Amino acid sequence: MNIKKISTLLITVGLTSACSDIPDLPLGQELKPDGEDITTKNISTLLIDHLSEFYKDEAVLRDTHPKDNGCIRGTFEINQDINIAHQQGIFQPGAQYPVWMRFSNSVEEITSDHDKDFRGLAMKLTQVNVGQRLPKPGDEQQTQDFLFLGHDAFFAANPQEFFDFFDANFNGSRLAFLATHPRGAWNILTGSKVYKNPLSVKWNSVVPFALGLPDVQQDGTKVYPQVVRYALQTCQDNPGEITPSEDYLAENLAEQLKDGTGCLDFYFQFQKDPKKNPVENALFGWDEEQTPFVKVARINIPTQTFTSEAQKTFCENISFNPWHGIEEHRPLGGINRARQVVMKDISDFRLKMNGVERFEPTGEEVF
Repeated sequence: MNIKKISTLLITVGLTSACSDIPDLPLGQELKPDGEDITTKNISTLLIDHLSEFYKDEAVLRDTHPKDNGCIRGTFEINQDINIAHQQGIFQPGAQYPVWMRFSNSVEEITSDHDKDFRGLAMKLTQVNVGQRLPKPGDEQQTQDFLFLGHDAFFAANPQEFFDFFDANFNGSRLAFLATHPRGAWNILTGSKVYKNPLSVKWNSVVPFALGLPDVQQDGTKVYPQVVRYALQTCQDNPGEITPSEDYLAENLAEQLKDGTGCLDFYFQFQKDPKKNPVENALFGWDEEQTPFVKVARINIPTQTFTSEAQKTFCENISFNPWHGIEEHRPLGGINRARQVVMKDISDFRLKMNGVERFEPTGEEVF
């Protein structure tokens, strides 16, 4: 995102103003506001209309994160000593799952890796045969997806702000939006960075998820005993320098994995205070001192090559959605609820326009 014209002084004024917008909810609960379904549908329409115009005569890329910085395979392995209270869903001691990981730049167009940017990481665990399957979107039966950004907070609090941001962006009024949304502007300013290697980024889910099934009260309210955010961090030093190449992130990753390996540790961060760790506002990171990260798994990344055209095509056509998964890891909050619909709509549109049949990765693909 181009942040050069953003006034730091303007951003600083009212940085905490969005705190008042956080719904006053008890621990472990979410609240869907009236009109959210309409807003979500408006997001889908807005993004699809933009893609239709932007990619008139060429293959339709993703609406955001169109440039991949490497799509690699690994093994997701749960710690043997994981706390018994955390043994929910896929998180069973010693369990292992093949995983596909797609690193990306986040902006809507293909850009140089030298540009400051929210980086992205989408993960798809395969061969998941545990837990209760989330019913929607219902197009994958043995996967569990996780999505990450290279920052601990989002640029929009909720679906309405998400719509307003892209509506302003497509209509040439991004700066006006940022001027009236100082916290989102601050997150863009501080979250847009340059890195040497995708494996060196500290990744954060920025939105919460259930850890286990809910308790259902007499009035039907669902209370989740454990709510978490996810984080990933490298468990080793990763080589790589910022070279003149516009694609140095993928090149550095390819060079590392040509003869070497990589690894990422997977963490939980628990909701302990519904105001400081909100479910319905994605603008705020959760304070690590107040709710420290707990390591529960590791992703081992073997030596590999990932630059063949066949593998690139496969990865380009993978559909990621945090609702590809099980009830024990149910996505929570407005941004996640919108993702359920919008990501499916965008994926359906892209695949149709590109003449690609939807498929579910198995983790056994060979290229």
